[in-house]
Amino acid sequence: MALPACPRCDSKKTRKLADSPVKGKWEIYGCDECNYVWRSTEDLGGIDKRVEYLKQKAVRVWD
Repeated sequence: MALPACPRCDSKKTRKLADSPVKGKWEIYGCDECNYVWRSTEDLGGIDKRVEYLKQKAVRVWD
């Protein structure tokens, strides 16, 4: 299964960070470009997509 693109910056540099305690309920993904983190069950419709600004201002918090 391919990882989803980031809903904030459209980057393909995403990774799965966690699974729900109840198998198959949700997953948590993170973006390596803008550091946005989201759960697979979230409504991602109203996200601000100031792509270049967000990529420039991102600060890494995990590795």
